[in-house]
Amino acid sequence: MQIWHAIPFALLVLGKPQTPASAQNSSTPSAPPGAPPVPPPPPPPPPTATSSPVPSPSKSPAPEPKEATCECGYTYCASVLKAMKTPWTDKQLTEAYCSTPNASCPNDKPLTNVQNAVFICLCKEADQKVGTGLDLMCGCDKCLNS
Repeated sequence: MQIWHAIPFALLVLGKPQTPASAQNSSTPSAPPGAPPVPPPPPPPPPTATSSPVPSPSKSPAPEPKEATCECGYTYCASVLKAMKTPWTDKQLTEAYCSTPNASCPNDKPLTNVQNAVFICLCKEADQKVGTGLDLMCGCDKCLNS
């Protein structure tokens, strides 16, 4: 028999046996030998009468927005904005058209038909998802190939 085979066997036979775990809960901390025992944790406080139950989540759908909104950064044709759940009005679209810097809007009247315009939804905050600000991108009264 080679010595390399005998060493693991000898270590197994001569190794110090482990002491068995005590009957206590293994999650309870134990004190080192000679130290006073560790006291058990205090019991949880009883529930108070002032605590209220957690309300159940609402099963009703989210409320409809009271004003017309758009998703920030998206472009929209006027017809799409007017067909939304909370539709944009002609007045809102005209105001958005005429309030856009450099838009052709003499005497607060759009130079092109608002119904054919394309708008972009602009929001005040960078992380904002939904907004109410529109800017005119294009007054598209004429197709490119006509």
